Amino acid sequence: MSIRNFSSQLQNFAGRTVDNDAPEKFRLEFIDLAFYIFEQTGRYDEERLFRIITQSLGIRSAGKPWAGFRHALGRDISDVDWPRVYDLICRLWSELPSEFRPEYQTGVNRVLAAYHIAWDLGEDGELHRVLPYAAQSQVEAAFKELNQSRFAPALTSFQQAMSAYDDRPQRGREACKNIFDALESVAKEIFSMPTATFGHVLAEARKQQSMSAETLSVLQKLYDMANNHFRHGMTTPFTLKSAEVDFVFVSCIAAILFFVRL
Repeated sequence: MSIRNFSSQLQNFAGRTVDNDAPEKFRLEFIDLAFYIFEQTGRYDEERLFRIITQSLGIRSAGKPWAGFRHALGRDISDVDWPRVYDLICRLWSELPSEFRPEYQTGVNRVLAAYHIAWDLGEDGELHRVLPYAAQSQVEAAFKELNQSRFAPALTSFQQAMSAYDDRPQRGREACKNIFDALESVAKEIFSMPTATFGHVLAEARKQQSMSAETLSVLQKLYDMANNHFRHGMTTPFTLKSAEVDFVFVSCIAAILFFVRL
């Protein structure tokens, strides 16, 4: 993989802060990457790839651009709304023969990281929001735990939360609501209270003294935040910032693991 082969080893790409944008230079570098990968397959010439990309982006293009296909795409992709750039990344995945997908994934992720974009291309050909390693490991652990049959309703809510969290633009309220629904479902299962609310579970936990007062206080505050900001009883319009969505998301996942292991 020659795309950013050297610089990717030198730079610290931990600060993935670009969320709702596709920077101009990133767009141009992605076009170069796409041509580099597709030319290796031997199945696509520049014109064919040009047609696929322009049609995918909804662009009516010239028969044969006077300055060449790469130049025309560099101009055209600069004019589309930023979410369409990320749609294109996923669209081209489906065109690639399977043996070239790992190289494409590596190249895309290097370029995304270089521009501090908070998304990575997964092995499923979809873009996933980047979480710190410790948080990502918790997501994976929660997914494994929820694959038990008794947690089937929680797993459904968890998957819906992940979809909303990874969407572009992110659907913050749906992500928060569904991840908390998953937490509530797990808590009800652990305490054998199928018709209860999360508040009822916390009351029962206090009665049983099954966790520390400090843990109960944290969970109560998370429940209050949910009711005030993104659940059915929310008292204000959804206004949580992206960092706050991250906080709720990661906190609920940690709480899910806590209840499962209680």
